[in-house]
Amino acid sequence: MFDTRENRYITKGVNELVPKEMQLRCWQLIDEKSEKSEVTMDYLQIFEFNRDDQRKTINITHRQEEPFFIDYHECRITKELTNFQINKIWVIDDQTHQTMLLPDEY
Repeated sequence: MFDTRENRYITKGVNELVPKEMQLRCWQLIDEKSEKSEVTMDYLQIFEFNRDDQRKTINITHRQEEPFFIDYHECRITKELTNFQINKIWVIDDQTHQTMLLPDEY
């Protein structure tokens, strides 16, 4: 899973509510994880976001269920991310294409 960077899509909800900067960051985290040989990628990648307005950061939790892993990342709240309020994004690889979507779009 996630062994190619081709045929990647986003849903209408992601396009409207998730800034391009955060979309690209999620794809980057998937690519970095898939390149590491110690991890087998599950078809479902989960990203959870927690804003820390006091520190002006967004904490990103990247995880999968099988085999389980969890990684923590942080990014600065840039001008583009000022109004970013999404709590969770899923990325699904069905072996023909990869789709980034909001959980309520499933």
